[in-house]
Amino acid sequence: MPAALSRNVCKTSFSEWEHGPPDVHNYAVTLTPERSAPSTSVLTERLRLDILAPAETDALIGLSRLPGWAEDFPQPTDLDAARQYFEQGLHSVPPALATRLIRERATGEVVGTIGFLILPEAGDTEVSYSVVPSRRNRGYATESLAALARMALDEPAVSRVLAHTEEENTASQELLLTAGFMPVEIQGPGLAFVLQAPQVPDASL
Repeated sequence: MPAALSRNVCKTSFSEWEHGPPDVHNYAVTLTPERSAPSTSVLTERLRLDILAPAETDALIGLSRLPGWAEDFPQPTDLDAARQYFEQGLHSVPPALATRLIRERATGEVVGTIGFLILPEAGDTEVSYSVVPSRRNRGYATESLAALARMALDEPAVSRVLAHTEEENTASQELLLTAGFMPVEIQGPGLAFVLQAPQVPDASL
């Protein structure tokens, strides 16, 4: 494990459930788009994960709102995610590693973001995700993470997906463990988790 991982990414800092972690094996994933969904969208049982479009990136960076966003979207983590995606180059990022909007299929509203940041260490990418307060305790972050972690590890350049969280954030730690991540030692504050291809849960189970 590299001694110094990137610390300039958004850390997970929210509670995702009240009554224990959901079962990641229940989350069916498909790349087949539903009506009105872009062809690059990823569909899970309850969510649609859409690649952040230039207009949406501009709105987030410019602190303006678009129709179809939940009342409490965006959060600071979402703004940081948009800036990082812009700095990486929107069109140079493979679709599997692109920053995406988390859209609730039942309402069509955007309720969060999830994306990846390529790290200097060969084969490493770091995931960052956020769900708005009004949609927490529903397992949406776990559902999104379980879907996109598999896609990230299918990329030839990616061998590990990393995530950071705070020591006191036990809910986030449980979320990562449920998604198949394992804790690793790092220098400095906070906790780190890593997911490698053999650890990815089989969504078909």
